[in-house]
Amino acid sequence: MAAVYCYEDIVEALKRLGITKGDSLFIHSNLGFFGRLKDCDSSEKLCETFYQAIKEVIGLEGTLTLPAFSYSFCHGEVFDKNLTKTGCGLFPEYMRRRANAVRSDDPNFSIVASGKNAVFYTENPVHESFGKGSFWEKFLHTNGKILCMNFDCGSTFVHYVEHENRVPYRYNKAFNGEMICQGKKIKDYFVHYVYDKDKPKDEPSFVRLDQLCKENGISKTVFLARGAINCMESQAYFHFISEMLKKEPYFLTKGGSNEKN
Repeated sequence: MAAVYCYEDIVEALKRLGITKGDSLFIHSNLGFFGRLKDCDSSEKLCETFYQAIKEVIGLEGTLTLPAFSYSFCHGEVFDKNLTKTGCGLFPEYMRRRANAVRSDDPNFSIVASGKNAVFYTENPVHESFGKGSFWEKFLHTNGKILCMNFDCGSTFVHYVEHENRVPYRYNKAFNGEMICQGKKIKDYFVHYVYDKDKPKDEPSFVRLDQLCKENGISKTVFLARGAINCMESQAYFHFISEMLKKEPYFLTKGGSNEKN
């Protein structure tokens, strides 16, 4: 039988993670893995309950951000931030449809946000998705907290860390495409920080990162029903990964630090 939990359990779990009023959160989520939410009869209510619990804990001064990635230009598709669905699961798609949420204009790695700093995090996207002025840089500078709900300690934020450390297995690649801007279709380009898919050893692997984050106190883990939430402060996470990359440049890949390029 699936574990049963309630709204108050979610609030308590967030508080035990150290989440407080005014925090900015970036959340990767697999809400269904927690088990059965008491008195919940739809995925919409499940997402609404988590949204309300999070907002209760971070308050009006806090900001909730979620990945709304669509990889539209990567797939040769037209991007419309008001209509293009996110491929990141139930919770981000729920957030995308909320009237009070705002979404960035990045056709590959858009962010959806709600709260005090929602506009700050989503406005003026730069062409380099993981470069200077990107969401990830803003999130780092505000020391936002990354929550991985029923995932390991890996996060898309890692690619920003890799970019800033100029790892040897990734490079910038521009993707051209069309997007809807103020009701008009325009041509544009956005740069993704990619690896060579002909080199399977360079595929990302966060198994060791997860282990190291937990062993070194970078991540705090709290259990909720039959699931778990990992929480990392972005600045500590950034500096820890950066130091590891200096020692072992390939530790975030399947090939590992012993592989040569």
